[in-house]
Amino acid sequence: MFTAQTSEQRKLRKWLEGQFQPDEIRSVEVVTRNAVRIVDRDYDTALVVCRQDGTIRLIRPATDAC
Repeated sequence: MFTAQTSEQRKLRKWLEGQFQPDEIRSVEVVTRNAVRIVDRDYDTALVVCRQDGTIRLIRPATDAC
């Protein structure tokens, strides 16, 4: 998955391991001390953020409507 270097990243890693099967995530990139970018098996991306109150939020980018 990824090597956690902060307590927030450890929370994010634990959350990701509980939410996704190992084969569902292609990559995890550390963005900040409390956020990572994930790419799933369909190459969709999302930002996963650990907020100051300890809650985790998955943020998917808006898609363009055609």
